Amino acid sequence: MHIAIDGKRFFLNASGLGRYSRSLVNSLLSLEDEACLLTLFRPKGHVKFEAPVHRRLRIVTADYLLPGDAGNALWRFTKFSGLINKKKYSVFHGPSHILPGKLNCPSIVTMLDLIFLRFPRYFPVFDRQYYKVMFKKSAQQADHIISISEATKSDLISYFDIDADKISVIYPAFDDMLTTVPDSYLQKIRSTYELPKDYILYVGNIEPRKNILRLAQAFDFLMASGRIDRETELVVVGQKGWFYKEIFAGIERLKNREKIRFLGPVYGRDLAGLYQMALVMAYPSLFEGFGYPVLEAMQLGTPVLTSNVSSLPEAGGSAAVLIEPEQVDDIASGLEKIINDETMREDMTSKGLAHASQFTAERMARQTMSIYRRFANCL
Repeated sequence: MHIAIDGKRFFLNASGLGRYSRSLVNSLLSLEDEACLLTLFRPKGHVKFEAPVHRRLRIVTADYLLPGDAGNALWRFTKFSGLINKKKYSVFHGPSHILPGKLNCPSIVTMLDLIFLRFPRYFPVFDRQYYKVMFKKSAQQADHIISISEATKSDLISYFDIDADKISVIYPAFDDMLTTVPDSYLQKIRSTYELPKDYILYVGNIEPRKNILRLAQAFDFLMASGRIDRETELVVVGQKGWFYKEIFAGIERLKNREKIRFLGPVYGRDLAGLYQMALVMAYPSLFEGFGYPVLEAMQLGTPVLTSNVSSLPEAGGSAAVLIEPEQVDDIASGLEKIINDETMREDMTSKGLAHASQFTAERMARQTMSIYRRFANCL
C-alpha cells in the first residue's frame, strides 16, 4: 500500500496542525509490521521542521517559480492534484482540513476543528470565507473523514450536513520530545527562564479564543485577595496569534500585571520541563478541536484546569478540574482549590497520568491504518 500525504503543515507549522501531521507520519513509520510506503509532499525552500530519514518514507518537493507562500498556494491550486494523479497511490491523506482537488485515488481528510464557524469574529473575513468553502468542499469530496474529537464530529454533522457514518474519531498522540526531564536539567530551565518556585502555566497561542485575559483576571483577583501565595506567577508560553494586542492591553490594566510573564514560544525539552515544574496548567479555552496542552501536562504529572466546553472534557476526562470559561470567578475558584490543596494535586497527578496513557501514538497509527485499508485502491 502506497499512501500519499500532504506535508505542508508537517514542514511549516509549529502549532496543532503541524504537530498532528508530524505525529501522524512518525507514528505510521513506527509500525514495523506494516509494509506500507509513505510519500510526503514538501513545500519548496526553507522549512521549520525536517522529515525523518526512513526506508518507508519518500519526499517529493514542490516545484514552483514564485517565492514563499504565494508560490506554494498557486502550486497547490494548479499543480498538486495533477502530481498526485500521475502516480498510482493507494490512498491520499490531507491531514489539515483540505484536499487538493479531484483525485484518481481514494481520499481521506482530517478535520481538527471548525472554530472559524463558531467564532467568526476572531478570523479575518477572507480567511473565514476561504475556510468555509474549502473545508466544506473537502469534507464532501473525501471518501472518509478523520475527526480528532467527538466535538468536531458533531460540528461536521451540524454545519456541513455530513453523514455520521462517513466520520471516524481518532484521537491524536503526543510529540516524542515531551518526556520526563531529569532534575539537573529542570534546574537549568528554571534558571534560564527565571522561574519562581510556584507558577501557573498556560501553553498555546496568544489570541482571544484561548481566553488568556480571563485567566489573567482570575489570577489577578487571587493575588489581590491574598488567596494564593504572593510569590506565585502566571507564566504564558506561546506565540502571538490573531488580535493579541487586546489581550496585552487588558493585562496592562491589572494590578498584579508584573506577576504575569510571557516567555514566547518554547519547544522540546524546555517545554516539557516548564510543564513538569508548574503547580497547575491552566487552559480555559473557549473552544478547541482537541486541546493538546491538556494531555501534555497530564503526561508530565501536572494537574490541569480546563474548560467544560467543546472537546476539552474529552481531553481532560475525569482527571481535570473543569470550569465555565466565561466566568472569571469560576476560573479563580478552580485555581484556588488546586493550588492550596496538595492532596488534591497529588490525586490529580495520579489520575492525569492514567488518563494520558490511553492516548498513544501506536493506537492513533493503527486506527488510521485501518481507515487506509478500508478505502485503499489495492484492497
